[in-house]
Amino acid sequence: MKPGCGMLVALAVSMFGVSACVAQSGTVGGAAPAQNGVVSAEAASSPNPDNGAEPGDSHVRIVRLSEVKGSLALDRKTGLGFEQTMPNMPIVEGEKLRTEHGYAEVEFEDNTTLRLAPESQVDFELLALRSSGAKASLMDVKHGTVYVNTETTKGNEFLLRAGEMKMTVAPSTHLRLETNETRTVLSVMNGSVEVVRDGETKTVSKKETMTVEADQVTIANKLASEPFDAWDKESNDYHARYAMANTSAGGGNAYGLSDLNYYGNFINAGAYGSIWQPYLVGAGWGPYDNGLWAFYPGAGYSFVSPYPWGWLPYHSGAWNYYPGFGWGWQPGGSWMGLNNIAATGFAPTGSNVAASMGVLHAPTRPVGPALVAGQSTPSMVLANQAPMVMSRQSGSGNFVFEKNSAGLGVPRGSLGDLKEVSNSVAKHGAAIMPVYAVAPSEMGARGASRGGPVTLRQGSPEGPSVNSGFGAAMQPGMSPSNAGMSASSSAAGSASRGGGMSASSGTSAGSSSSSGGTSRGGVASSPK
Repeated sequence: MKPGCGMLVALAVSMFGVSACVAQSGTVGGAAPAQNGVVSAEAASSPNPDNGAEPGDSHVRIVRLSEVKGSLALDRKTGLGFEQTMPNMPIVEGEKLRTEHGYAEVEFEDNTTLRLAPESQVDFELLALRSSGAKASLMDVKHGTVYVNTETTKGNEFLLRAGEMKMTVAPSTHLRLETNETRTVLSVMNGSVEVVRDGETKTVSKKETMTVEADQVTIANKLASEPFDAWDKESNDYHARYAMANTSAGGGNAYGLSDLNYYGNFINAGAYGSIWQPYLVGAGWGPYDNGLWAFYPGAGYSFVSPYPWGWLPYHSGAWNYYPGFGWGWQPGGSWMGLNNIAATGFAPTGSNVAASMGVLHAPTRPVGPALVAGQSTPSMVLANQAPMVMSRQSGSGNFVFEKNSAGLGVPRGSLGDLKEVSNSVAKHGAAIMPVYAVAPSEMGARGASRGGPVTLRQGSPEGPSVNSGFGAAMQPGMSPSNAGMSASSSAAGSASRGGGMSASSGTSAGSSSSSGGTSRGGVASSPK
């Protein structure tokens, strides 16, 4: 590990369960015992003969680690065991995901989700593409609490394993599975699950609970409330609200659409066609300015974007700079899995009119680390070409939206309409929103208070927000500077010289030093 670098992978603020690393480039993980992308026998996972793989299967599928809160780790088969991880990290067959005091969400291609509550572990035993085109997934839940919400997609296979139980989850099913050394409880909120145990098959239907304890198996026509139900519901509501818009953008893959629709929007770029742009960006931002190289044995390095929406635009389509509009992404082309940088993309809509409208140009793509025979391979390497800018909560109960943060640091779904916020940031360089922290909570069966991860809400706990887009009315005269965050250009320059990713400095480039901001539309703005 590079001295003074902490474990990067915490490329966002604490609400994403990550801390930033003060480094512009360099190794941030250990060294994998690999040469030229081929791992040693000790590092490679032995195939599971009981994972349901079939002749003719392809095993190149990747699924997305879509949300990270708190402390968790991923074993990427590098030979280093469990390592810290970050949102948008690809998960491939044979990997293992473990939460400690954290929460995780994994998205599959059709937007089916798997969520892990704290102190849980899931092994991804099978991620296969059948010769028929169907996707087969088998996850072994080693311990803890997981939630699954499958989409309506027919023909795919989605299975769970817990000890001696093997469960086939039907489309449009919502379930909770809790398992430990002595007891497994399957609760089906919607849909149905076929359970095979000791050669016997049972079906657990909507609003039924199966409990397996020692040799006792019972099915009850009721559902109990459990600690993390409110967190699961909030996450499902988020996807239900944002996943349906612009469904054509995924080119057949729906994962990542929710975040694409929340953190940005498609605009009409005239003769260039429709392009997608993230909110909270300006002229100084570029799509490949910040990121991480993650090593995958047998495949080499994959580029991982730190942005909460950074999945589809880095595995499909093409980025270009559009004169008069700025950087934009257009869907299309072929799907890029782990090797998501080597491809040159495709000719975007409107490229044939470049002569009359202005010349398009692609971004400067980072170059992956070289694989040198006889040398160990760094597991993770920073790929920063510019200082990283983050939006974040200040110490005085305010949230500061920073220009060129592109949504980095902004919690998903809980701070209102980001389009309005982005418009304010474009005018003033930064915007401030009053916020308060709350955990999703409900009353358990025994009257105990149950909850999930802390989430930021707009406004104040004393009453509802005044403006649905921005939250409660603002105090006049606030700015990033007097909200507990340094906003001076000199401080930003200092952060840049220090490496551009400092979670402790509270400094972001692109903000203003003025403290004469005014309250506009519920957001205090710092004038340029």
